[in-house]
Amino acid sequence: MTVSRGVRHLYVHLPFCAARCGYCAFVVEVGRLARRDAYLDALVVEIELERSRLGSLDTLYLGGGTPTLMRPRRIARLLAHLRTTLAPGAEITIEANPETVDRRQLEALCGAGVTRLSLGVQSFQEHLLGRLDRAATPEMARAAFRCARAVGFRSISIDLLFGVPGQSPGDVERDVEAALDLGPDHLSWYELELKPGSALQRAAVTLPDEDEVADAYRGIVGRLEREGYRWYETANFARDGHECRHSLAYWRAADYLGVGVGAVSTVDGIRWRNASGLDAYFSALASARPPRRSAESLDADVRRRERWMLGLRLDRPLDLAWAGPPDHPEAIDELRDRGLVAGDGEGDGFRLTREGRFVQNAVLGRLMEFV
Repeated sequence: MTVSRGVRHLYVHLPFCAARCGYCAFVVEVGRLARRDAYLDALVVEIELERSRLGSLDTLYLGGGTPTLMRPRRIARLLAHLRTTLAPGAEITIEANPETVDRRQLEALCGAGVTRLSLGVQSFQEHLLGRLDRAATPEMARAAFRCARAVGFRSISIDLLFGVPGQSPGDVERDVEAALDLGPDHLSWYELELKPGSALQRAAVTLPDEDEVADAYRGIVGRLEREGYRWYETANFARDGHECRHSLAYWRAADYLGVGVGAVSTVDGIRWRNASGLDAYFSALASARPPRRSAESLDADVRRRERWMLGLRLDRPLDLAWAGPPDHPEAIDELRDRGLVAGDGEGDGFRLTREGRFVQNAVLGRLMEFV
């Protein structure tokens, strides 16, 4: 099926990891690095099978896994294959773990056309990194960041976590200060979730107190805003012009294509997920067939509810002409009286207030039905 104007956002899943972190439940392949070339060959075939869906790509996101374990020569080959599909000024992001990159590799990635680096730091506190099964030390993270800055990446983001077992309020404050000392262009700061299947979930660890986590979140937001970062999405902060364009496409419910094992796509009201497992992936693409997939059709109500769920994560008003009505419009007056929402969808639009953003899930629960 050919999509009108074509999909403008491509996600490429690069699943190889040296080890699985304690909080990870993503589709990853631990070890098995000898299969990287075969995987790249299969990716190229899948991209060609999907070529008719693609328009001029505004964003390309290389996620994982640990994408930098693919090494620059393979990344360069992938980008060369996509070169004619990329729009002028396309945002090209790669995720990296600090221990997997050095100056020479970062120079090569930058030279291959990667414009944005997302560095997985998670914490600058050694005891928390151990709890999370992270390999990089705080000094490795700092060194990787400084090398990336020196070689000329247009935008550098760092990922951090709060709500980690054993994390004290002081740990959070020290992480904030350590991050600000580096001066990244963008920060993603997520609350730790115990994902089913992760080592931390199986270990039945105790998460910090709910009120303590909420206080940590408020402290992070306030401190970063005072330093000039825009809190443009629930867990994301950016200096002007450094918002993640690829992620914004997700939050604006744009169509996107995902390739690779476990990758998800949403195109023209259909969502599908590639099966995990390298062997099945290789087998299908060796015969020039799409990998095994599960698919669902998104009806009008599902899409409307997703637009609300995603759109309210942003700091901009929600256009109700685009989003559609909430399931419970009668709740709006109550939420407005409580200072949690503002606007009516006309003129200045409908949006969460600052206080409403801190309790976003509760607000959504009053407005929408999520099955």
